[in-house]
Amino acid sequence: MREIHDLSFDIDRFLEDAARAKQQLDAERWREELRPGALRLFAASTAKLRWSRALLKLVVRELHPDDLFSELIGNLDRLPPRRWPQVVALAVALRHSWRQNGLAQIVKSLHIARRSAEDGIRQPHSTKHQRRRRSSPSKRSTRKSRRDK
Repeated sequence: MREIHDLSFDIDRFLEDAARAKQQLDAERWREELRPGALRLFAASTAKLRWSRALLKLVVRELHPDDLFSELIGNLDRLPPRRWPQVVALAVALRHSWRQNGLAQIVKSLHIARRSAEDGIRQPHSTKHQRRRRSSPSKRSTRKSRRDK
């Protein structure tokens, strides 16, 4: 009885290994042989694709934004097309903003006015130093005033 059980266990393992090997071969064939042709066809058929709500939702879904996205943007079904670039930019920013320098890189690459984008970011111990620097006269203005004397 035990031999039959061991034999059936070996057959099950063999069938699982065979199925796994077939899946791996199918995946390799897809990547190496079929995928390039399928993507060439896809590229050709999307050459004149325009922005649509479906495409916007697909891009946003791929970026996996958190709950803050919905809070800032609202319902995508009600958003006018003129705001779609903002939607994509925000979804990318949320994806890369887990560290402050990540958001700064997005701001820089999109050429967004740094002051407006970073107003909400508090940097520790920087406001006192910035105020002092702003209130003190520059070297140029000091030189001019000495020349005038």
